[in-house]
Amino acid sequence: MVSCECMFGIVLLSAVVMSGVVLAQPGLYPANITTCEQFERGARFNPYEIVDSMWKIFYFWSNTTEVYPIIFSLAAKTRVQKFRDVFETVSPGEEVEWHKATLVMEPRPGIEVMFLYAGTPGAFRAIIKHERRTKERPHPLPLIKFADVRMKLVSRFLGMMCCEDLTAFALVRVGEIPKTEELCEKAASFIGYQGHPGRSYISIMNDQKEEEL
Repeated sequence: MVSCECMFGIVLLSAVVMSGVVLAQPGLYPANITTCEQFERGARFNPYEIVDSMWKIFYFWSNTTEVYPIIFSLAAKTRVQKFRDVFETVSPGEEVEWHKATLVMEPRPGIEVMFLYAGTPGAFRAIIKHERRTKERPHPLPLIKFADVRMKLVSRFLGMMCCEDLTAFALVRVGEIPKTEELCEKAASFIGYQGHPGRSYISIMNDQKEEEL
């Protein structure tokens, strides 16, 4: 397994470091931090409600985040088989319940995350495949990582939590992104997460503008 801090550092290639914020190490988490068990309690999640839309992380409780839109799609049999073929080349002998493949997340070309149903609504074992596209020929085999992920829908918002490091992300469809810091914080509160310091996409934009000056 791999922490989702590492997961998003691999999957989300434009990761942004939170200025002056370092997440606690295991055993040193805030006393009131939300656990995955608390996060998923009574959760509502239907994969059909999040496909065919572009999603944006507008608030995050993590050192890294994706700044570009994210696409989810259903795990079609042909796509699962193609993913499986690559996986078994990289990790032969690894047991995976491929029949539980439900969703695929695409943050950008060359990156795929396959979500395998883990027994309760929104609970997934995530397999991350990161193509290593270099000038070398032939290209090196992709990187393969695992993560334990929880997702839930609250109103129009999608919450995603990573169980290894207890980080979390709040997403919304691209056309519905909150426009102010206050609205971001209010919308993020619906996800039902507390613990790590939070930050909005607006603060990242402001940081980037300052760097350009």
